[in-house]
Formats: sequence, C-alpha cells, structure tokens
Amino acid sequence: MKPLRLCFATFLILTACPYSSFAADLAADDLPLARSGVGGFVFCPASANDQPVPLYVGYCKKHQVGTLNCGEQVEVLSREADMLRISLGETGPRGQRRTNLVPASAISRQSDKFVPFDNESVPERSPDCSQMLARENAPDGFVFCSRGQDSAPVYHSACQSHAADGLACGEKVGVLGRHGDMLQVTVPPHGFPRYMEASAVSQQASKFVPFDDASGIEDKGAPDCSSGGPTFGAGGGLHSGTAERNVTMPRAIFMPDPEYTELARKKKVSGVIVLWLTVGVDGKTHDITVDRGLGYGLDEKAVEAVSRWRFTPALKDGEPIERRINVEVNFRLY
Repeated sequence: MKPLRLCFATFLILTACPYSSFAADLAADDLPLARSGVGGFVFCPASANDQPVPLYVGYCKKHQVGTLNCGEQVEVLSREADMLRISLGETGPRGQRRTNLVPASAISRQSDKFVPFDNESVPERSPDCSQMLARENAPDGFVFCSRGQDSAPVYHSACQSHAADGLACGEKVGVLGRHGDMLQVTVPPHGFPRYMEASAVSQQASKFVPFDDASGIEDKGAPDCSSGGPTFGAGGGLHSGTAERNVTMPRAIFMPDPEYTELARKKKVSGVIVLWLTVGVDGKTHDITVDRGLGYGLDEKAVEAVSRWRFTPALKDGEPIERRINVEVNFRLY
C-alpha cells in the first residue's frame, strides 16, 4: 500500500523574516537619513557634579553603549515615554541614521537652563514591546520526533509548504501560540519566531504531552491559507522499518476513518497523528501507542479508529507472522 502523505499546496510568502528579540528592538535605532530633528543640549544639574549622561540602544530592553558629556549638542528626533531618541550624526553600514536613547531629563532645549522636550516640541512614539515580552516569557517546549527520525521540520509561516530548516530531537524551543495544527515557536539561538507542527513539540522532553487548551497556550485558530494553504489527506498511511529478505509487509484491507471531536472541529485542527501498532497473524491490530499526536481528543479517536483496522498479516517464507509497524492517521476538515 502506498503511504498517504501530509501534503501542502504551493504558496509563496513574500515577507521579511522576523528579527530576534534583541535585533527587533535595535531596529528602531536605525532611521532613514531624510528624517530631521530638533537641536538639544545635554543638561547636567549642579547636583550631578558634571557626571556624564548614559547613552542607550534599544527601548523595550535598553543596553548602555556609552555616555554623553554635559553641554554636548544632539539632535532630538522623538520622545518615547521617559526617554528621548537622539542622533549624534552617525550612520550605519547601509547609510541609515544611527540613533540612541537618553533620559528625557538629561536633554534640554536650551543650553543655559533646562527646558524639557515635551510632546509639542517633538513627536511622541510608543514602541510595542508585547511581542518581545511574549518571546521572553514563552513556556518551554521540546522537539519531539517520530521513531527513526533525528529532526523535525521548521517553517517560516503556518501556510508554508516546504520546511525552511529542521531542529534536532529534544531541542528546546519557546512556544508562543497555537494556530490550528501548527505552533508558533521561538527557535534558538536567536529567538526567531517560526512554525512547527503541533505534533512535533511536547511539553515534556521524556514523553509527548501536547500543547492543547489544557496547556494554557492560546489557540488563535487555523491560519487562513485560502490562497494556497494546507490540505490534508483523509485516512492513513502505512510505514514499516527496513525491508527483510523473504518478508511481505502487512497490507490494510479495511481502514475506517476516525471521527472528529467537537473541540477539534471548533478549533479547526487538522494534521497527522503517527501511531505504532502490532498487526497479529489474524490481521487484527493491538498494542497501539501514540508516537506523535495532535491533542484535542484526536489522539484517542485515532487509536479508536485504528483498533478497527484490518490487515492481511505479514508473511515470512509464506507463513503469517506478527509485525510492528507505524501508521499515519490524517485528520482533515472539509
């Protein structure tokens, strides 16, 4: 029997890859040269004893990169809460303006006395730190592989048809959210948001525990891949180990489809569950275990369906034998 594989329609995504949490924060430090600001002066009160003013990069997670001397002139571009974004006239490697952050209380509109930069003097900006904070607080997950595999595929988007990379079995990832049968994860070492099949990421490293509703991970629903998104075959696929001399593998002759759970239907979960089972000399299945699951009650439905499958048994030298195999059970919403 030819295995029925998980397949995707081709879909081209024209989008830039997300930055790491640190790099995304630093992106605001490089601005087009066309942007102009307002002149300002580094102000040090008498109580500061001419101590230099700290100079930062980043906003959501500031990193000190230097200092400014009292009275030094700067160009103020915007106000961001209690910080001012300034330019010292430097440019980056691609010709973009290099900017930094300094405390708003340390920059004055006049050199002889402190006149603050308020919202009327420079524009107010409020960078969104929610994505970076979500990445930093994401719960740990572990790459879980089917037997015989040493890695699991990683995708740039939830609708991508071809894997962009792979992660080794057992590798730790951060789990940001669930999108149907896909999980959005942060991939080490840079924390790039990527997507993996939900059945390939476990809450525990030692055994497969899915990230379902009980895990506390938000399910944002199946992605809209209407322009060529994922489609999944019904039924299941049969896989076996290395071929042996004079051995004929089991062949499925009765394969009733699994039932959907109401929760999985509501969440629009689709995907593939991998099961290991033994086909007896009578063609019946037993000792069924879940190798890779989807959660939402679909694992139990897959086991229930496969327990009713019937096979012609494996043969060795023409005699029926028991044989351990693994099968794919495909769930698809029409």
